[in-house]
Amino acid sequence: MAGPRGRIMIVHPNAERGGSDYCLLRMVRELSSMGWTCHVVTPSRSPLSTELLQAGAVLHVVPMRRITKSGSALYWLGYVAAWPIAVLRLMSIARRSRPTVVASNSLHSWYAWAVALLTRKPLVWHAREIVVQSSAALQLERWLCRHFADVVIAASRPVADQLAGSRVVVVHDVPDPTEFTPARAGKFRAVSGIPDDVPLIGSAGRIDTWKGFEILLDAVPSIQSVRKDAYFVIAGGAVAGKEAFASTLARRADQLENVYWMGERQDMPELLADLDVFVLASTEPEPFGSVLAEALAAGVPCVATDHGGSPEMLAQFSPEISRLVPPRDQKALAEAVLALLPAGASSPGSRRLRPAQIMSRKTTFDTVYAAVVRGPQDIEKLADI
Repeated sequence: MAGPRGRIMIVHPNAERGGSDYCLLRMVRELSSMGWTCHVVTPSRSPLSTELLQAGAVLHVVPMRRITKSGSALYWLGYVAAWPIAVLRLMSIARRSRPTVVASNSLHSWYAWAVALLTRKPLVWHAREIVVQSSAALQLERWLCRHFADVVIAASRPVADQLAGSRVVVVHDVPDPTEFTPARAGKFRAVSGIPDDVPLIGSAGRIDTWKGFEILLDAVPSIQSVRKDAYFVIAGGAVAGKEAFASTLARRADQLENVYWMGERQDMPELLADLDVFVLASTEPEPFGSVLAEALAAGVPCVATDHGGSPEMLAQFSPEISRLVPPRDQKALAEAVLALLPAGASSPGSRRLRPAQIMSRKTTFDTVYAAVVRGPQDIEKLADI
């Protein structure tokens, strides 16, 4: 049954615990609360299925191949052969769910545009990536967005800038302040055996070659030469195909004093709230950096690299709680971390008293989808179009 707003069929290319998956979950919560019925299609059962169901989503599974630069010629032949089968299965779901709007939850998902075209429904294309891996893929995705998307929702201004010629509006993903809050401080350290009074620096995210975790590990000796009591945590599961890289980093972390390699965690709100400084050292432009927004919401001072969506995000906050550093510059990273660490001992009480830093945004997902349903004239009134 449709909500008062309508039905949205969202094609999501992942079934993981990555940033885009949590962004999807937050978007579904927001849209469901405004009266939309969200049908979410993933390539396999999502590890966030329980949370998505609790958010009000109707879940479907359709095997869909991913876009990957590392795919062999045989992989791409398989992609071409499997693409129409996946589209037909998506069409079957569309016939049953009768969506008002079709949505693609990734720039790299090339299925939803065909479903929207065949069902004659408007298409909202969520762009959550800055495409640096393949100029050919970017050119194709620009063309698809320009010709088939009624509107593109970009995760940040740098994401929007690469899609010139399309109708693009920026909508930031804002963490739930009841989930990511300074009030959760004290719980993570208690279960992890990390002293409550030491300065704790942390980083988190999917373990991939461009996330810059090795840059933070490079900076550990410099930071500990000044703050001998400093502890570090790194949390996150490996991206598929990058398990060997993650294992190499884990072995390196184990050789450093007071560095905890945590692996994948399901208590990120507690982990972030117990940090004294959060680091996002991405070596390639971060499209948005959801975990950075989550750390800020938990009241944690942040250091991030000066490219992608991070400067746009941190521009909203004072230098007392944020620093930008050049990519791959471990010396600048160490200096920024030391500048943000508390002068004295840390404590759960002081961490709980830090003010939450919540991003503001001009446009909501509900505003965009409602405009799409109303038609082209309302789309043109959206903030960034």
